[in-house]
Formats: sequence, C-alpha cells, structure tokens
Amino acid sequence: MAPPSVLVIGGSGAVGRPLVQEFVKRKEKFGRIGVLADARKVSKFWELPKQGIEVVVGSFLEAASYKGFDTVICVCGNAAMKLQPGIIDAAIAGGVRHFYPTEFGTDLSYGTRGKLRYFRDKIITREHLRERAKENPEFRYTIVLTGSFTDWTASDFNQIDLKKHTARPYGTADALVTVTALADVVKYTVESVLLPWEGNQQRRELRFGAETLTWKALLETLEEVQGVKYDTVYLDPHEAEAKEEEARVKGDVEAEVSWCALKLLGTGVGHMRGPFDNERFSFKPETVKETFQRLHGKK
Repeated sequence: MAPPSVLVIGGSGAVGRPLVQEFVKRKEKFGRIGVLADARKVSKFWELPKQGIEVVVGSFLEAASYKGFDTVICVCGNAAMKLQPGIIDAAIAGGVRHFYPTEFGTDLSYGTRGKLRYFRDKIITREHLRERAKENPEFRYTIVLTGSFTDWTASDFNQIDLKKHTARPYGTADALVTVTALADVVKYTVESVLLPWEGNQQRRELRFGAETLTWKALLETLEEVQGVKYDTVYLDPHEAEAKEEEARVKGDVEAEVSWCALKLLGTGVGHMRGPFDNERFSFKPETVKETFQRLHGKK
C-alpha cells in the first residue's frame, strides 16, 4: 500500500503550525505532505518548501485543490469551522478518502455538551461526515479527542494572569478537566494517520488524555512550578451564560462563542472519560507539571 498523502488546512494557525512541523519530522513515512493556502496568504508558508512541504495554492471549496491527496486534516479556527461541510464535499470530489475534522477537544456525546453554542459547528460537521460516509463506502473519517490543551489552560483564555498571579475562572475548584500538551496532540495526530483501519470501519474515534485533574489541582501545580501563590476566585458560570445570551441577541457571534468557551473547563465540560488510546502510540505524553515547567518554569 502506498504511504498516505496528507493535506493540512489551517497550517498557519496555533495548532496548524506545530502539526505541520511534526509532519516535517516524519516526512519519510508519507507520500506527499502539503498545506492548502489562499493566494493572499502564501507568504505565511515561505519556509515550508525548503522543508519538503508543498504549498498548494487554491480554494478550500474547490475539488482541484485536493487532487493527489488521500488524507485531509482540518485545523480551522472558530470562525472557519462552519465552512467544514463545504470543505468535506470539495475534498471528496477531489479524491480524498480520509478526513480529520477540527475536533481536538472534549467528548461531545456526553450529556448535553453537544448543545452548547461553542460546539455547534462541530456537531453539524459530524452529522455531515456521517451522511457523506453513508453515500461513499470508501470514505473514512477520524475524530481526535484530546481534552483541553494543557498549554492553554493557564492563560488569558481562562482568565489566568501569569504575571500578576491571579485566576478568575468561571466554575468550581473541584471541576474535572482532561488535558494533553499541544506538542503531544500533534504527535498523536501524525502517528494516527499511519494506523491501520479495522475491516469496513468508516468512522474512527481516538481518545487521548495525558492527565485528568481538578481545576484546584491544576492551579496548585502552576503555583508549584512558578513558586508563587495565586489569588484565585471562582466566578459564577451563570454570569458568563448571561453575557453569552446578550451577545446572541445582539448578533455578535464572536462574543457569543467566547462567553460560552469561558465557562467550559470550570464546569466539567473539559472532562473526558476513558478508555484512552495512548498505549497504541510510540511515546508517553507530558504530565501537567512537565508542560507547565517547560512553559512557565524558572529559566
């Protein structure tokens, strides 16, 4: 069997860049590795051809952009997630037989998580993949679930100020969160492309989690690594819900999604149940302490 040929969408983003660099490290295992780029943004990828990565200039919504690639990995930002059904259709028309949608987060099948605004476009994309797989017996897709990125838990995104040593997360101290370092997320993703499929399986879900712990334990680990005590106050998530609804009424989609995201980790939405697939891969993921030490420890 020929080695996979992989095209990355969103290769200039916060997840896309380390993902592409992980492919660079393992490029001998793949037939082709490319990044799809809008003509106006080609300059963002000037260094990739020197590293053996193709820069494919074209539209995400045209089949011609996908010719010669059998696998597409989509790492869109929040604003572009709604475009994924069209991207999937174009990719299939262009000959793609394996698609990775923008997931890389928590399990949306548990409870009412799938109804949250932040995940709406992911759910729509999952439904579209399911329908296209029914129509195309040779089409397959992989859902990668990683929990939250450890790197981003202690950040402005969750109202944690690393310089002032304050934390104002929405939720409770005992809320569980599953985390995986971004560096390990991209390793898992690249290795997963090489995993064999089972029989006529068309949908594959892979679950990774470096560690599951409470928000309190996560912040205590940050304190230990930095050698400081944080001024921590847990805020009522209903306040964020009210702001989310206010933004929805105003038609401010960006604010609506942001307010929804603010309350996710502190209310247990970031917690994933096993079993996990870590043991199927060639490395052991970083612990929270190891990641925080690498990013926030004393130099």
